[in-house]
Amino acid sequence: MKRFRSYHTLVKEFWAIVSFPVRRNMPLRQKILISNILIVSLALVIFIISIHRIVFNQTLERTSASSQQEVKLIKQSMETLFQSVQNFSKFVLINQDTQKVLSRDTIASDDVSALKSIHNTLAAMLETEPNIDSVIIESLSGELYYTSNLTGVTLQSLSIYPKEAIDAAKGGAVWGDTLQPSFLSGMKKKNMISVCRVIMSMEKGTPLGYIYVNIDERTLARMYHNEHSNQNPTLVINQDGIIVSANEALLVSQAIEDDSLAKWTKSASEGSKTDRVDGMRYLVSLQSLDPYGLKVVHLVTTSELTYGYWKIALLMVGFGLISMLSAAFLSFVFSRLLTRPLSQLSEVIVEVGAGNFDVRASAETQDEIGRLGATFNEMVEHIQGLMLRIEDEEKTKRLLELRLLYSQIKPHFLYNTLDTIRAMAVMTNAKEISSILKALGEFYRISLSNGQELIAAAQEKKHLESYLYIQQIRFKKLDYRISFEPGIEACQVPTMLLQPLVENAIHHGIRGMPDGGLCEIIGYTERTDEQSNLCFIVRDNGKGMSEEEMRLIWSDNGEEEVYSFGLKNIQDRIQLRFGESYGIVLVSEPGHGLEVQVRLPLILKTSGQEEGTARL
Repeated sequence: MKRFRSYHTLVKEFWAIVSFPVRRNMPLRQKILISNILIVSLALVIFIISIHRIVFNQTLERTSASSQQEVKLIKQSMETLFQSVQNFSKFVLINQDTQKVLSRDTIASDDVSALKSIHNTLAAMLETEPNIDSVIIESLSGELYYTSNLTGVTLQSLSIYPKEAIDAAKGGAVWGDTLQPSFLSGMKKKNMISVCRVIMSMEKGTPLGYIYVNIDERTLARMYHNEHSNQNPTLVINQDGIIVSANEALLVSQAIEDDSLAKWTKSASEGSKTDRVDGMRYLVSLQSLDPYGLKVVHLVTTSELTYGYWKIALLMVGFGLISMLSAAFLSFVFSRLLTRPLSQLSEVIVEVGAGNFDVRASAETQDEIGRLGATFNEMVEHIQGLMLRIEDEEKTKRLLELRLLYSQIKPHFLYNTLDTIRAMAVMTNAKEISSILKALGEFYRISLSNGQELIAAAQEKKHLESYLYIQQIRFKKLDYRISFEPGIEACQVPTMLLQPLVENAIHHGIRGMPDGGLCEIIGYTERTDEQSNLCFIVRDNGKGMSEEEMRLIWSDNGEEEVYSFGLKNIQDRIQLRFGESYGIVLVSEPGHGLEVQVRLPLILKTSGQEEGTARL
């Protein structure tokens, strides 16, 4: 039971990983497409990996056998070379002239013919065996005899040879690792591999001196050097893991840096393995030269092994791409047939959500999607009817509220009362009171306008003059200018449009200024390519407003309620009647006054239109 749960959990985790790309908010068509592509891709990846592993393992086995064969050939060539040089070193040992010159009873400088014979023997060795670079003979008394290509040979320079091992061999051959002598060969510094012997007396069996036969390390390197494969090095190492010979001369006399490779080459006598060296993976083959204490190591990069087989992988990838494109195309075709009605219904829903109630969903089919579209159309029609009814009820409600407001004011009674008070002021010779009452009467007569919603701009101008005259009586230092562009007096504007703006400018902008203030009202027309507009500017030189204060005017949080009530009321009236493209714009900077810009459509009074006929 526990094993079953673990398997079930593993399957769930795998499905969560595989299905992650299609769990996002995306259309159903894309989910189907991505799912098919994932299935084809997974199968293709598994197939390519399997083919690659099979081909790689077979190639590795074949290359391993081939590399072992190559290393064996290199080993045999070296053994032949070493054996040949070792045999040539014996000729000197049994040479009579050599025995005579190195004998302790003979003074070498007195026997010219013997010396000449030694030098001829040494020269013959170089000519007969081209793998020998040079030969040195050292007598026990310190006399040195060497081939003519050497220079700078001294007793001190011969200290590089292992004298103790040579003496212990008692005439047997001793091979020295790569040496770096101080003397020159052919006027060049060379790395030497040497075979050394003790020269024994043929008569007495006592030592007479030493012979050192030197081989140029590059001679060995030429046996396995391949100019076309510099990335596949061949190394000859000794028992301590020191490189005796290599393709690259810079590696000679150095230890193998890679620890894993160094341990394996020291412990193994032959075989092959794959190992990573300096970030690259190699096939390593090894053979031992047992009599000489050396090992031949050959490295082949695995990337070179699989180079030709990657063409097969590329073909597989191409086949996979074709499969994925085919799967994508077929998925697109079938998913389009399945999801196209849903996509169309989704687009219609988005349109309705954006406020377009005139669109309808397709309901041609009789399946679930068709029935869903028909039901949705019925719902949209119902909502559209409800909205129209609510809009009509709202307009009717506002009209009734305005009419109720006008009926409560009792305009005729107010006019008659003001006229009576003005007549009494004239009778008592109170001219200033009479003027104020006259202005007040004109103000309310135009404000009420017999219930009209639109009045002429000329009436609005007279309305402003009456109001400002009364305010100027209250605030002696108040100054104002009204400037309307000629020809706009006949244009129609909403009743009580500019007076609340002027009132705000006086009470909230310039009232309390020690030097008084200026209120300027400008009216003009603005023409564009599409239409003509009627514009007004109410400007004061008062304290102005900051951006935060202007933002609070249009907010609904109740702040700046007293100041913003008139502005909001005018904004609502304009946009309710003419649309949201018209209305009020505030421009201000603290300490530099406030400018209120009003934009209306240009409406001219026609000859057949009478005052009082234009209503909300």
